[in-house]
Amino acid sequence: MKYLYKILAILFLVPTLGIAQNVLNLEDAIAIALKSNYDIQLAENSVVQADNNKSVYNSGFLPTVTANADARYNTSNAKITDQQGNEREIEGVQTSGYGASVGLNYVLFNGGARKYQYDKLKNLFALSSLQKKTQIENTLIDVYTTYYNLARSQEQKKTIEEAYKISKERLERVVVQQEYGQKSNLDILNAKVDANKDSINLINVAVQVENNRRNLNFLLGREISTVFSVDSEVRLDSNLSYLELLTQLKSNNNELKQLELNQSITQQDLKINQAGWLPSVTTNASYGYNFNDNGPAGFLAKQQSTGLSAGLNLSWNVFDGGATKVRVQNAKIAMKTQELNKQKIQLNLENQLATFWAEYTTQQAIIENEKINVEVSNQNFLKSKELFNLGKITSLDFRQAQLNLINTKLNLLNATYNAKIAELQLKRFAGMLK
Repeated sequence: MKYLYKILAILFLVPTLGIAQNVLNLEDAIAIALKSNYDIQLAENSVVQADNNKSVYNSGFLPTVTANADARYNTSNAKITDQQGNEREIEGVQTSGYGASVGLNYVLFNGGARKYQYDKLKNLFALSSLQKKTQIENTLIDVYTTYYNLARSQEQKKTIEEAYKISKERLERVVVQQEYGQKSNLDILNAKVDANKDSINLINVAVQVENNRRNLNFLLGREISTVFSVDSEVRLDSNLSYLELLTQLKSNNNELKQLELNQSITQQDLKINQAGWLPSVTTNASYGYNFNDNGPAGFLAKQQSTGLSAGLNLSWNVFDGGATKVRVQNAKIAMKTQELNKQKIQLNLENQLATFWAEYTTQQAIIENEKINVEVSNQNFLKSKELFNLGKITSLDFRQAQLNLINTKLNLLNATYNAKIAELQLKRFAGMLK
């Protein structure tokens, strides 16, 4: 028992001093998570990248401009024979030159692939934005769930602390009564066992409190050892309608919206691949300057030129071995796959919505029954305690009344928090989570 007392002092007395000074409400927890959660920050980076990718600079609609410059130098020995057959040898012939040019290239037409690729990039940006919203929803439901699990374990701890206190008082009373011959050693042993059980339960629930607190700190992106408590109050939304939730799911669910965008992206992939069957037209223009010093061996001693040139090019890949045909066929198959995947996921979402609705309504019914059970169990416990103190019932009868009260209180807590978590899941699927 002394060892258990030491553990309880470490787990409860010290943290209690800290958490009593800092209560984290749900609104603040959500605000911290939206600002500091790492998964949300990573999703935001993906949105920024997608935004960069859909820029006109990545679209292929702008021309490319290149600038070139070069310098040349050469030294050699030359042997020259003119038209009359006269020969002359020149040693150390030096030639040099330099030049520069600016060129512009532009794709006039490539079968429409450029337009479809640009539309695809814009859809990928919209998709990344939806993925960020989905990540925010996932983070919010994790924060909500962990927050309420922490609140649940806090309330469980209070209930078990109360039970432990009653068990210690019972043990102390039995010890006194045994001294006056009213109780036996067996009564003392039973009281010790029950007190030990309650102390072990208290240790276990304390571990749950600490684990839930650390998990919530992680979700909030802050030091996991931060000590705080949470508001345990739970308010259930009594205005939920299954038909309305189902309607909202079909129109607002982010996962379904992502599937629709993926279908559009797959259609654009098909058009991009079909563009491979069409010709491409490009144009180019350049302006350049060139100077050559041909040395004494050249026909012309020096040569200098400047000029503008332009051209138009048409390219048509008449046959590429069937590669484009295969890509088009695969893109069509991908479109069918996306449609099947959408139908599958929509059915799965509706199934999960129905499951959480059943959980939500079931837990509400349990709450009403458990409220009655708690009231009855409490009356039974108070009466049993009075009779036990008068020596009219046994320790086992008193313990059973105590356990009934503990269990009904814990059952009510579980039903309440389970109903709240199910409610939040329903709102997440319907795109109503805030």
